[in-house]
Amino acid sequence: MKEPLERALPSQKNSLPFLWADEIWLMGVWKNSPKSQSIARSMPELQPGFQTAKHPLLPEDIYGSPYSIYSYDPDPLISENDNLTWVYEMIRQWDKKLILDFVPNHMAIDSPLIESDPNLFLVANESVSQKNSFLHPNGNRYTHGRDPYFDGWTDTIQWDFSNPNVEEKHIQILKGIAKQCDGVRCDMAMLLLPDVFEKTHGKKSTYDWKRVIETIRQDYLNFKFYAEAYWGMENRLLNLGFDAVYDKSFYDALRENHFSYISQNLRENSNLTQIRFLENHDEDRAKHQFGENSHSYFSLLSATECILLFHEGQEQGLVQKIPVQMIQTDFEKPNPNSEDFYYRALKVITKRNSDSFVFWPDYKEFNDSPVFIKSIQTKNQTELFLWNENHGEVSGWIPFQEGIQFQTNLTDLITGITYPQTKSEEGIYFKLGPNEVQWFIF
Repeated sequence: MKEPLERALPSQKNSLPFLWADEIWLMGVWKNSPKSQSIARSMPELQPGFQTAKHPLLPEDIYGSPYSIYSYDPDPLISENDNLTWVYEMIRQWDKKLILDFVPNHMAIDSPLIESDPNLFLVANESVSQKNSFLHPNGNRYTHGRDPYFDGWTDTIQWDFSNPNVEEKHIQILKGIAKQCDGVRCDMAMLLLPDVFEKTHGKKSTYDWKRVIETIRQDYLNFKFYAEAYWGMENRLLNLGFDAVYDKSFYDALRENHFSYISQNLRENSNLTQIRFLENHDEDRAKHQFGENSHSYFSLLSATECILLFHEGQEQGLVQKIPVQMIQTDFEKPNPNSEDFYYRALKVITKRNSDSFVFWPDYKEFNDSPVFIKSIQTKNQTELFLWNENHGEVSGWIPFQEGIQFQTNLTDLITGITYPQTKSEEGIYFKLGPNEVQWFIF
């Protein structure tokens, strides 16, 4: 009998996003919590999202949160084995790396670890509200996992980072995970930092990410640690040994049309310690959030030296956000314009390699307004990105130079529009409306 995930993956492996990607992050592979499932099915505030995604909505459409982990064993929906090594081998055969989730802040409210290791979890004191705690069958009242700004996730139990044995338990869990993949995405990684834990729960943390990461790398030298991180704590986590961190600030700047911030970050020539995205499971779909600008903004991300996080369905221009607790939703018809754009874009990006290099072409804007103009050269292919970071129209010339020579027609990868060219000693003429992006290939 074929494994459930094995039946699903072959239909994906020849898709353009899969072929383009270096690493595949599979979300929701760990054993899900029966209690999380029942909580999700009964929480009134979750029902509108469920009902929007599926009609008629059936109880079996709701499976529970993949971030309320019962145990770090494969979920029955994913595999009938007791590990994911066969998935790892399959991904490696396709010349990809496999990234899995590690949720360090909490476990599911009904995890068997609570029975075997009751002292590893945070017992609620009298200051913890009823809605942020629960009474476990073992007689202890425990705290729900939470961050300092919101109430707790009611299907979770908080690890007690003031107990040094928690760190040892995490190392044990991570060593088991590391046998089955190339790296982990650490959910809400900043919650374990000592000052954050103390602010949230009023207790001193002994947990040391640096020690944990270094211990795992003693046996798995190239194992990757990626951090979901917010609140300006990204550099702290990088200094503790994380390979890369979320760059939510860049996403927010795109959403808020904060052009000066975007311009500054694009010109800083960012690096592979930043994970940038237009959508993920927490955010609205890019097509819904940014409209037609979603194609332009993906092009800007493609011009930066970052780790680019691409969400399943993004290339189809889907607009319906899927609640993470759901496993069955209504079919959404793909957007053909988005499919055409991502086909063009990913096909170009896939040609890049370690020998590709960046250069900044000379240009002359008629009113001396700044314009973001950048090139990436790969063998005989030169990509030219232009973005008008101003609130008014810009126009000018880009002189012919190395990699940028006259062509009778230039086709914008973003819109698919072809512009006939008239040869001029001035070079290439450009004209861009406010916030307009163009992407050409020479």
